Amino acid sequence: MEMNNQVQQLKRRITAVDLITIVIFAVLYRVLWYFFKFAGIVFPFNHTFVYLFCAFCLVLCWVIVRRPYAAFYYTVAWCAINFFIQGEIPVYWVLVVIAPLLPELYLNMSKKAFENPDEVYSSTKHLIIAAVLYNIVYEAFVWWSIVSVMKIPVPFHLIGIVFAISIVGMVIGTLFGKKLGMRIKTLMG
Repeated sequence: MEMNNQVQQLKRRITAVDLITIVIFAVLYRVLWYFFKFAGIVFPFNHTFVYLFCAFCLVLCWVIVRRPYAAFYYTVAWCAINFFIQGEIPVYWVLVVIAPLLPELYLNMSKKAFENPDEVYSSTKHLIIAAVLYNIVYEAFVWWSIVSVMKIPVPFHLIGIVFAISIVGMVIGTLFGKKLGMRIKTLMG
């Protein structure tokens, strides 16, 4: 009975328009990712900058949708796109959907500090922290899978450099995403 009540609350919070909006941002992220991946011929370490696009689309999603667990749906959507387009193994994306849980928990706890709980999605500080938390969880999983599961020997200092670049990308992506998201939100009314 209690689980059914939680499902009903979630259904009231997330609308079909919200889900479509979230999927649009997930598609945008994957399109930007593929576009930038093609630049690998010119710049072979481009994957470290993909986090800028991830944060940009993730923050757009948070700012415009303003619903709990939007990041979870966003991550599930882009992982599903990977699964169907690239044929990624389901175990990979099943584990990756854990990445948004910590930032969502942080944003839900931070809502209490605001008179209007939705204002957390307008706070640059809170959005940066949430995006960096998303990145930390995702990067930890990626590097664990590369080093432990795939057994690819990667020097620790290289992991640190890539992680630092990804944090910078997440912050820059968050700033651009928030700015564009606020403009779109204002136009929507």
